[in-house]
Amino acid sequence: MKLIHNMSLGTRISLAFSLISCMVFLSIALLSYQNMQQILYQQQDQALQARIQRIELFLEDKATFQILVKHPKLYENMLGEEDSLLVLKNKTQTFIDINPLDIQLPTINDSNKIEFLNDQKEHQKMRLAYQTIYFDGQQYQLIAGKQLNEAYSILKNYMWKLFFNSLLGILISSILGWWIGHYFLRSMKKLTLETRQINTQQLSHRIQTPLNGWEVIQLSQAMNEMLDKIQTNYEQLAQFSEDIAHELRTPLNNLIGQTQIALSQSRQKEDLENLLYSHLEEYERLTQMIENMLFIARSEQKEYLLEKSDLDLKVLFSELFDYFSFLAEEKGMVFKISIPDDLIIHANVDLLKRALSNLIINAIDYGQENGLIGIQVHQQNSKIEISVLSYGIFVGEQHLKFLFDRFYQVAESRHEKAQTGGLGLAIVQSIMNLHQGETQVENSAQGIVFHLSFPQN
Repeated sequence: MKLIHNMSLGTRISLAFSLISCMVFLSIALLSYQNMQQILYQQQDQALQARIQRIELFLEDKATFQILVKHPKLYENMLGEEDSLLVLKNKTQTFIDINPLDIQLPTINDSNKIEFLNDQKEHQKMRLAYQTIYFDGQQYQLIAGKQLNEAYSILKNYMWKLFFNSLLGILISSILGWWIGHYFLRSMKKLTLETRQINTQQLSHRIQTPLNGWEVIQLSQAMNEMLDKIQTNYEQLAQFSEDIAHELRTPLNNLIGQTQIALSQSRQKEDLENLLYSHLEEYERLTQMIENMLFIARSEQKEYLLEKSDLDLKVLFSELFDYFSFLAEEKGMVFKISIPDDLIIHANVDLLKRALSNLIINAIDYGQENGLIGIQVHQQNSKIEISVLSYGIFVGEQHLKFLFDRFYQVAESRHEKAQTGGLGLAIVQSIMNLHQGETQVENSAQGIVFHLSFPQN
């Protein structure tokens, strides 16, 4: 079995083709041999049956019967075969005994119809036909026979012909199987050569070689699709590594710079306390960033279990407004709300709160002071759509499709205001992916609007 596993696919196909051909040809040869054997035996039986029927015709005429009894050689000459026998006898006398090979006959029972048996005494292979007949008020037993040597000789020659023809057929089929297998696997070899050219420096390379066979074409298309995903993920990973290095560098540089300044000369206790408070803010920012990154990483795993329940959106938003009202009042912002009564959403309560909180924080951080934060909820078909609007704030169209990317910065000044470490909207996107929902952002006449669409089927 290990040897077979180490063989190439072309060799396996050739061996399988040879094995199938061997089974087919041998099966055909066996069936042909059995059919030939049956035909020869039927011919022998028909000849013996005809011989007995002819003797019965002779017995219908007494004169003919007497001539046959007095001159048995006459019928022996009529037979003209030394491997045939004919015996006519009753219980007391044998009238005809044509037996050139002097074969001893077995004990034969009476039968009113023609019966057949094989006699193999003394290594003689004889086919016998016998029948009990009645003539002139007496009972006779008529036996006709013929040696099977001729039939066996014919079968033996036929068997060897079948064997050599089958062997030749198996050989030709095996060669054709080997050629066909390697011919159709040429595309696999081309595919292998094309694939080996792909590396981290050539991720954009795609399989372009013309291939034969629908299955191989499908495989090459699937590999190109896989390469597209790998390239996208690789580029995202490279970009993510660059972004996270940048995000970590800023607070670390702040910590290092403030510490170096503090160490350059003696400081008052109050200055050191302020420095520690500043360090604490940076530590908290780093901690929040790490927690957000861990959440995004966990949410992208297939094993992430999402527990959903039915939630009243009006009650849920009431809790969020109570929590964020103080932050909004500090900037003179007012919530404008439009939520239908008794609207139930099927979602994970903690993740839904987190997604909505990030959008509200985003609106508070970047919204105009003394402005409005609009929240609108409506149900359409089997979806519930939640929209969060920041009045008077617009983002360039070239930035909109990137806003949900990790660490994406529209402007450095805006990035410094973020309370979520540049990952707030990326977390919203991850939460929506867990709910099989959709995110959308657009500039309306009043300002920028974030849409969350939750399927409810």
